[in-house]
Formats: sequence, structure tokens, C-alpha cells
Amino acid sequence: MISSITRFIKNRQTMPVITVFCVCVILIALPQSVKVTIVSFFIDGIYYPLNRLDIFLTDIASARDRNVELNRKLMDFSIKSAQYIEDHNENIRLRRMLGFDIQLPFTLTPAEVIGIQPTLLSRSVIINAGYDEGITNMQPVITADGVVGKIIEVGASTSVVQLLIDYNCRISVVDQYTRAMGIVRWNGGKLLEMGDVPQESEVAVGDTIVCSGIGGIFPPSLVVGTVIFAQDSPGSLFKDIKVKPTVNFNSLEEVFVVTYDR
Repeated sequence: MISSITRFIKNRQTMPVITVFCVCVILIALPQSVKVTIVSFFIDGIYYPLNRLDIFLTDIASARDRNVELNRKLMDFSIKSAQYIEDHNENIRLRRMLGFDIQLPFTLTPAEVIGIQPTLLSRSVIINAGYDEGITNMQPVITADGVVGKIIEVGASTSVVQLLIDYNCRISVVDQYTRAMGIVRWNGGKLLEMGDVPQESEVAVGDTIVCSGIGGIFPPSLVVGTVIFAQDSPGSLFKDIKVKPTVNFNSLEEVFVVTYDR
């Protein structure tokens, strides 16, 4: 009997039972006032703080859920706001394009830029218009700001446009004020060079450079750019002239293809 009790006491699994039993016996034996004090201590010192902690953690979880929802709504609003701004800017661009006019016998076919093909030696973009829309090779491409380039490859519904800022692109131009003629080409950087202009010409900073019409590709009077540097070049028969394009080639979106009426 004694050995059984000893084994029961030494069994670790019975220790919690013994502990609870002893505590219950002690609590039963305590006076009523002491019991009330112990219960009050348990409620005020243990239960109430734990309950407040539970409420606090619940509030944190709710705040996190609200924060996630607010962030989702904010992101949704930001996307819609960006779309509204983009639609507004596109509306402005299209209004400018609709207000752009060119004399007959030319027809303007609108197109959108859908791809870019930059390399070390060439600059071109892809537009969403091809021979289905009457596009053919060597047709000029413009915007309301000026000359963009020319068509060099045509597909059924797309075409490749060689930009003015391409090493292989050359345009015969004329100074709108002095009527001095030259050839505009790109040799890298942000500016164009107007070459073959004699030293005695009076091309000056601020002059507008337009297509001369020579060559049969670009109609005359289309704007190419503005002279920002003009100086005699020592040891040369020609001036050193730099032209800033009127077209921003980094933000091309909508363009016109100029087609000739037959």
C-alpha cells in the first residue's frame, strides 16, 4: 500500500492533480474574507490585464484590416486618378492634332506608336498602321509639332518609322527666314546638324528650319526644328549649325502618316 502511494506521488503526471487538490482544500479552509480578497486579487491583478490585452490585440488586428482596406482603396483611387490624367492629356494631344492642318493634295492618316526599336546606329518606332490603311514605303511621318521621320518598312497592320534622329536619315531643309538651304542629319546627342550651308549665309539662332520639298518625300514647309547654334567653321566652306528638333522623340504616342493623293 505504502509503495503504491509512493509510486503515485513520484509519478510526474499526478503532480498537477495533487497541486490542484491541495489548493482546493486550502481555499475551502480559508475564511470568507480571505477568499474574497484572493478572488479580487485574481480579477484585478490577472484577469482584468489579460482581458485588456485581448481587447488591445483585437483592436490592432481590426486596425490592420482597416489599414489594408484603406490602402486598397487608395491604390484604386491612384490608378483611376492616373487614368483620368492620362485621358485628359490624350484629349489635349488629340485636340491639337485635330486642329493641325496641311494643304492639299496630302492626306493625313492617324496612327499610334506601339513599339520602339533603338540600336546604336538607328532609331525607329513601330506604328499601328500598314498597307491595309494605304501606307507605303518612304511616306513622311509627322505630328502637330513637326517632322518625325519616314516609313521604311510596311506590314499589313503595322509599319516601321525611321526617326529623324537616325544616322541614316537625311532631309533637305531651308531656313524659313533667310531661305538658306542645307541638309539636316543626326550625329548623336539631342541636336541635329544642318550641313552644307555656305559661310556667307545669314542663318542665325532662333531661325525656324523647315522641309524644302526637294527629294520628293517630305512636303515643303513642314517644321523640322529651331536653330540654337550658328557659327562659321574655321577651315571649312560651310557653317556649323545646330538645330533643336521641335518633336520630342522621347514621348511619341500619336502621329500622322502623310499620303499623297493620286
